[in-house]
Amino acid sequence: MKRPKEQRYERYDFKDSPWVQNLTQRDLANLLGTSKDRLEAIVNDKDKWISRRVQEIGRKRKLRELAVPTGKLRQIHERLKFHLNKIKQPTYLFSPRKGHSQRDNAAEHLGQNHFLSLDIRQFYPSTTSEHVFQWAHKIAGLRPDVAGLLTHLVTIDGKMPFGSPISPVLTTHVHRRMFDRIYDICEQNNLRMSLWVDDLTISGNSIRGELVEEFRSVVRSSGFQTHKIRFRTGARPVTVTGVPIEGERVIAPKALHMRVHEGYEALRAAELSDADRMAAIDTLLSALGTYRYYLGPSSPEGRQASNRMHALRQRRAKLKPISQTKPNPLSTWKPQVAAYNTELPWS
Repeated sequence: MKRPKEQRYERYDFKDSPWVQNLTQRDLANLLGTSKDRLEAIVNDKDKWISRRVQEIGRKRKLRELAVPTGKLRQIHERLKFHLNKIKQPTYLFSPRKGHSQRDNAAEHLGQNHFLSLDIRQFYPSTTSEHVFQWAHKIAGLRPDVAGLLTHLVTIDGKMPFGSPISPVLTTHVHRRMFDRIYDICEQNNLRMSLWVDDLTISGNSIRGELVEEFRSVVRSSGFQTHKIRFRTGARPVTVTGVPIEGERVIAPKALHMRVHEGYEALRAAELSDADRMAAIDTLLSALGTYRYYLGPSSPEGRQASNRMHALRQRRAKLKPISQTKPNPLSTWKPQVAAYNTELPWS
């Protein structure tokens, strides 16, 4: 009989986690699979294990100053991430969280009339060493020397770094009280709330203007500022963390519709070699798979996309590839601006 797979994520509440067990520095080292002396050596030579660069990241392609831990420091950050991911997270959190996606975050707000988006300015850089120490000492209850050692291990240049695997999950724990307060306000006013990294989305039948200042007051009291505050209504498709929703359904982005349209046009082109057709089919399968993901595999559109993908795979299996191939006919494709519509891309 096959044994059930051990659950690696969100296994226990914070109050039952190792972080509240009155750890010593030696206990912390054991938890991280090393020794106290090695942790102190890493802290003393921390700059040796940091790679710095400027890079565009995220769906908005923002320039960020990355401080990426490497070598021994990277191992410590990965181990910390592993342990923190075992702690159960609140229902409103969708990222960073195993098994939760941007589509799930958007689907949380289906059927709502009004939408409010709050973006926290410089979420990671504004999370300072003091924030981490106060969380470790006052909330987790670690001894001051242990909280100090943990703070030195996870922060770089006195703040949470862009580029570390520990930053997303640790900041959600450090600022859990702030987000819980906002969630409580939403619950009291029959509103829904979801959190994707530093993007707060709040929705409901009606969002009163005075609540916006109440939300911002909670954020300010925690040492942050908000920007890009947006009010939207459900009268037209609304995009939540990059995923458009309309009424009670998630819909595909305009650019994705164009990818599918362009894919079929490329496949219909005359005088294509078998290798070219295989490349076009592979590109089209990728677009259809993404389209099915947005609409949902069990929806009528998702099932029809699955049928189309099955037919394309059968067609590809009959082709005979050759070693010399021409450029992919879709390699020069550029997204076009198109209106939302409920028709299938191949209609």
